[in-house]
Amino acid sequence: MWFFFLAVACIVVQLFAVEYHFNKIVDFDWLKNVSVSELSHLLANNIADATILMIPFVALSARLRKWSWIMIWLFTLWCLAQLLYMPTYRDLMPMSSFLLVDNMGGTVARSTVGAFKIADLEVLLPPILLYLVYRIWFKRQIENTRHSASKRLALSVICLAVFAGLRLGMTAIHYYEDASCLSYKQQFVNDYFVLWTRQGDYLNQNGAVPYILYGTTTSIFDRTTLTDAQKKEVTQFINEQPQYSDDDYASARGKNVILLVVESLNSWTINLEINGKEVTPTLNALCRDTVNNLVTLKMKSQVKNGRSSDGIFMYNTGLLPLTTQAVANTFGNVPYPTLVKSLGVGYDTFYACCDEPTLWNVRNTSQTYGYKDFYGNAEIHNAIKSNGYLVDKALLEEVARLVPNRKKPFIGLVATAGMHHPYNEPMEPTTWIQSIGCFTKEVRCYLECANAFDTALAQFIEELKTKDLYDNTMIVIVSDHNEMVDDNPKGRPSIDPEGDNCVFLAINSGQSGLIEGPIGQIDIYPTLMDLLGLNFNQWKGLGLSVLRNNICSVATSPNSVSGDSPLLTRQKQAWRISDMIITSRWYEPKE
Repeated sequence: MWFFFLAVACIVVQLFAVEYHFNKIVDFDWLKNVSVSELSHLLANNIADATILMIPFVALSARLRKWSWIMIWLFTLWCLAQLLYMPTYRDLMPMSSFLLVDNMGGTVARSTVGAFKIADLEVLLPPILLYLVYRIWFKRQIENTRHSASKRLALSVICLAVFAGLRLGMTAIHYYEDASCLSYKQQFVNDYFVLWTRQGDYLNQNGAVPYILYGTTTSIFDRTTLTDAQKKEVTQFINEQPQYSDDDYASARGKNVILLVVESLNSWTINLEINGKEVTPTLNALCRDTVNNLVTLKMKSQVKNGRSSDGIFMYNTGLLPLTTQAVANTFGNVPYPTLVKSLGVGYDTFYACCDEPTLWNVRNTSQTYGYKDFYGNAEIHNAIKSNGYLVDKALLEEVARLVPNRKKPFIGLVATAGMHHPYNEPMEPTTWIQSIGCFTKEVRCYLECANAFDTALAQFIEELKTKDLYDNTMIVIVSDHNEMVDDNPKGRPSIDPEGDNCVFLAINSGQSGLIEGPIGQIDIYPTLMDLLGLNFNQWKGLGLSVLRNNICSVATSPNSVSGDSPLLTRQKQAWRISDMIITSRWYEPKE
């Protein structure tokens, strides 16, 4: 029993480490502001989880009891995976992502290794110390102490009772704290079966074991059968979207289109000067020219656990991502109405990126969106190799080489990778950004990546001009998502302290002006449909065209918003509608 209690304490410490790092990412000063009741809540959750995880130890016979270590080490790996995942994705790693073995290469692998910190040992040291204690003091006695089957069963039932009692007790506390909940049963449903803004919030509220069970279940049952009421809700929402078929804003009809999705491009890099020198002079000039370009620097990120793939999903389909898993993984081959399909056979199409085709299922999803040709790491490997760390330069040079030979008009999606996390080492220690003497090292490394992309963009535009393609090509520059860069807001420039603004820039679109916003990533799809004269299609996405609407609010998740307008109720509802469309395979041909 002494070893049992030590093992429970070990798991509780590991869980506190995961919860601390998640909550610190969400709120840097979390530890200063957390209340005693919140800590008691987490402690109760963790004890419940630890007790249930140690059931193999009390349930197995003496001869098999040593195999309970498998559970302890598997849980340790789960905790370590969360600590490596959270700095980049600002949330817990969904259970479905543990199956994405194809992702563990190239960019993601480098990001994972770069995310490892000495502090992550806090989830490794407790089980290592526990194992040493086990070997020195407990092993012989534990493996020789025999209990009858009835006693092992009784101990297992006690563990289950402790778990159930703590969980039901926490639900009772939530029920009495939430005056809006009408019944204990409804509170139980709200606690365990309703999506949260972040998966980490589910962990805070319900503990690790319920979270793992919930995540595993939602990953296995990946197809929803809608009730008649749900079908009616989806149909009504789509029908109530603004209906128009005019071409009043179709100023880019017939033009070539390059949809340049830039990795982790924060708006605060735009117009940032350090010691009188611009970090992104090319982007600055393009964004200042609101006479010829359509610009917004207040586009809010709406990606979830699919991160970059979620951003690309929104821009291509007009749907919001899932809050529990990456759409590209589970629903990457499901048919959707898309921007490329709306353009029809008159457009040549291609998709170019620096990634392996299996990363976030990118080759398959590119085909799902309607892109005919795919250029990934294998196709542009030589260009990347010759440019070293300047992967964006290599990618844009290769696209500039390819497009003159494409049939006109064409549409190409180009997804960069040079600004991907981590930012723990400089590209070149001697650059002017590394020697500025301000900001944290992580911020300086990020700004260096932004500067390298900006230089590559300038060269790319010059290449298009040289080949007489620039004037007849609409270049749409969008961030795939925001990037906090540094957990400490004091380490970043004060232009955008929260680091949540992204860039939307339409060059040569025929429309111009500065969109004040905030807008959401979901609003880009109907805007592009407007510009390209595709409004004869009934599906215009779940967002709103910025050309027709004064958008000043966005639902960044089902439960969090930015800005304030009468649109917010509908913008929040769009998350539920999108979830039902995706998981029910709404646009899949019916038998």
